[in-house]
Amino acid sequence: MSSSSKPIICCGFTPCIQRIITFKKIEKGAVNRAESVTTGIGGKGANVARMVHQLGGCAELIEFIGGANGRQLEQLLDAEGVNYRHIEVEGETRICQTLVETGNPDSTELVEEMPPIIAKDWKKVLDLFRTLDRSGTWTTLSGKLPAGAPLDGYAEICRLVKNAGGKLIIDTQGEPLLQTLQHHPELIKINSHELTAVTGTDDIPAGCRKLIERGARAVFISRGKQSSFYFDAVRSLEIFPPEIRAINPIGSGDAVTAGLALAFNTGRSLKEALVQGMACGAANALNLISGYLIPEDVERLKNEIRVKMGV
Repeated sequence: MSSSSKPIICCGFTPCIQRIITFKKIEKGAVNRAESVTTGIGGKGANVARMVHQLGGCAELIEFIGGANGRQLEQLLDAEGVNYRHIEVEGETRICQTLVETGNPDSTELVEEMPPIIAKDWKKVLDLFRTLDRSGTWTTLSGKLPAGAPLDGYAEICRLVKNAGGKLIIDTQGEPLLQTLQHHPELIKINSHELTAVTGTDDIPAGCRKLIERGARAVFISRGKQSSFYFDAVRSLEIFPPEIRAINPIGSGDAVTAGLALAFNTGRSLKEALVQGMACGAANALNLISGYLIPEDVERLKNEIRVKMGV
């Protein structure tokens, strides 16, 4: 794939302020006193853009914001040096909370829903995409559509991107995902549970073939700590992750998307892209803050990843 110096456009239309609250131990039905509270940026699209930036790439984030929480989100993005184009909507940007126990790699997510948008809000998104130069570069679409957005909202963005000569990585689920397939996205990146939900089978090769038959150029399936799979019309690959001691795995799927998008956008081979994506996912899990990785960790972890032909 040819390289591009243009920014990767990272879309995630349900951003949030992310609070990570750490406890020694969480007791259900009792008063739990936090050891620490960290406030940062959340949302799948924002995570992808941030981690592309952390890896030294160029990203531009497109998302909705609203109210005082939205202003705080902009300040946090400015502090990290992430480029963005925000669309102002009514209501407050949501706050989500991650509850972490010291020494326990599992976490608990408390997720607020984003306030609904209205038709003119989505029109602003499409109008913005009509002004962007997408030729030869990559766009990522991550996360659920907000309430009030049309079910074919992502499909409409895909149409605009493809008509402009751009390329797509899709990380969403359900009907909005299925509707993008008519525009032949270069990569569908979902987890095994989302694949089962959208195809009706828990047979991963069969499910991926269904998506490819409907229009996807390729499919990447993640399975948490287990190996991941890549399928296209002629190849199947299994990618084995490194063994790590995870601190907070939230955002690791977005890290995979960031690693893949940056590799593709800079002309890396498929194998290099898959290894980089997996290394980014593992590197994110080494940190308490989600959507954060250290490039040196990524480079070190690449050496511990194995790719096997055939599934």
